[in-house]
Amino acid sequence: MGLFDFLKKKQGKVSKHVDYQLASSLFRTGKVFAEKLEVDISNVDEFRKTFIAFDVETTGLNSSSDRIVEIGAVLFKEGVPIQSFGTLVNPKVRIAASASAINNITNEMLNSAPNEQEVYPQLVEFLGDALDGKITMCAHNASFDFGFLSNTFSRLGYDAKIKYVDTLSLSRKHIKGIVNHKQETVAEYFGLINDTAHRAESDADICGKIFWGVLDIIEESLEEQKKQIEKMTPDIKELEACAFIQDIIEKKGCDTSWIRYRKNSNNYVDVTCLYTFLKFKFAKKGNYIIIRKDATNGIDLPIEPCTVSEGGTTNVRVYFRSPFDLTPLSNYIFSAYSDCYNSMNEYMSVSNYTKKEAEQSLSMLKSISKSAMKELLFDAKNRGYDETEVNLNIEKVISREDVIINGLHNRVSLNKIRNIGNWEKGFDAGYPYWERGETARKNGKVDEAIALFDKARYNGYDAPALYDSYAKAYRKIKDYDNEILILDEGIMRKTRHDVGTLEARRDKAIKLLFAKQEAERIAKEKSDFLKANKKEDAISEPSKKRGRQIIQMTDDGTIIKEFDTIASAVKEVGVNSKSIRDAANGVQKHAGGYYWKYKD
Repeated sequence: MGLFDFLKKKQGKVSKHVDYQLASSLFRTGKVFAEKLEVDISNVDEFRKTFIAFDVETTGLNSSSDRIVEIGAVLFKEGVPIQSFGTLVNPKVRIAASASAINNITNEMLNSAPNEQEVYPQLVEFLGDALDGKITMCAHNASFDFGFLSNTFSRLGYDAKIKYVDTLSLSRKHIKGIVNHKQETVAEYFGLINDTAHRAESDADICGKIFWGVLDIIEESLEEQKKQIEKMTPDIKELEACAFIQDIIEKKGCDTSWIRYRKNSNNYVDVTCLYTFLKFKFAKKGNYIIIRKDATNGIDLPIEPCTVSEGGTTNVRVYFRSPFDLTPLSNYIFSAYSDCYNSMNEYMSVSNYTKKEAEQSLSMLKSISKSAMKELLFDAKNRGYDETEVNLNIEKVISREDVIINGLHNRVSLNKIRNIGNWEKGFDAGYPYWERGETARKNGKVDEAIALFDKARYNGYDAPALYDSYAKAYRKIKDYDNEILILDEGIMRKTRHDVGTLEARRDKAIKLLFAKQEAERIAKEKSDFLKANKKEDAISEPSKKRGRQIIQMTDDGTIIKEFDTIASAVKEVGVNSKSIRDAANGVQKHAGGYYWKYKD
């Protein structure tokens, strides 16, 4: 990179020679920004490509009053040093004996060294893109080295944006079991030998090799993290839908560099800008995107209600085959992104900590570059999408009128609730009961949980979370009546909130109560039917016979009489039952002078 990029912006276009002279001008102070970076999964591969290791020796420890007396910089590509820069600098300031004792640089050596006006234009030329933050630099105890460099550049009128990593901090974090983390100790850990320690160019070379070694350690620790990220990466068809959404936003003139994509454990793809602003799913039934119900006017695509976890009655599913089917949703997508982008900026502007935290979070998710977006859209246009119609399950609408609600409970009436007009006081008094109730509910102690929720409610706690917890507890014990009643109250009291989730839970509870009552009704009807049939059978059917029918005959076979049972024959003829039975079975010929035979 040419020197001009880093000189005073007011100077205009002049020759490189004039640039060097003007760099030392006293007309202005240079603007220098030095930002420390952390190594994470988002940048480790970039660091491996190219970086510059840097070191300075100075007249003392104060970056404002002391001066740099030696500079060393080494350019690394793929871990190999390919170019270096090293020189003494005569700053026109005498070096203290204490500093000279460490770096072995004497005032006599500096007397014959080039001055700052000669050295720094050459250094600027060597550092090139690093002074625009496009190549990362590293140093050991980097705040010292870049503090001196920043002050020097600023004093001499140079502008720069430096991004650097500190190998001292990295080695402390990732290398354990060594006595200290001085550069020579860490170098020994990696088997590196520095024959001219405390001389800038040699120290810079060792620092670069330490950085490369630490990157190896970091990458090993990131392998599991990379596997997790791979699991969260949408598949190719899902990425085509992501690319289409990103293209819509980009065509509106928006910055899409913060957009990220994540596939969660339930196979939804979250479209995020720190926060999720869109969600879609490629399901067996069909592909659908979740949008607000009030945004569906004029959309000629299949639509069905969302589940509770998808936002309840506030949202709907809109089914699509190709990503290009989502074109009618362009304004909705843009609006959702804009709101989310503003929220992200608001969060990141709170402090440097929140900004870095947000950047770290974003680094874990999939991004799509402009070139990748164009390639995905090209593939999407040439892909054959399934033209099968989406079969929506149109369920019968079950309303309150279809069920009978008889919920027995111990809740006080609304007019007896404490702190009902003071939200903060109600929160302070009731929240602890709700928190304990949630713990009990999650541990399966539902009755205890409901009692604690009752106390939270009585003390004035009325957050939507309370009614959601109530509903989950009643659902667990299949008390749909009370679930409906408490959700009615929550919806009524939280009219200014998004009650879609509560409404969806109530709709589901009504369906479950209807199914329960229908099952009870059918069971009762069946029971009544069986009882009625049994009664009719008892009336219409003759009494059951208790024995075999038998015939009384003469010897020539003439039938005298038929009896339903042997007992009835005994009663009429007066012959004992054993004799009749033996005659019928051929044991004897006659019984009472008659021949006997079973009718069957």
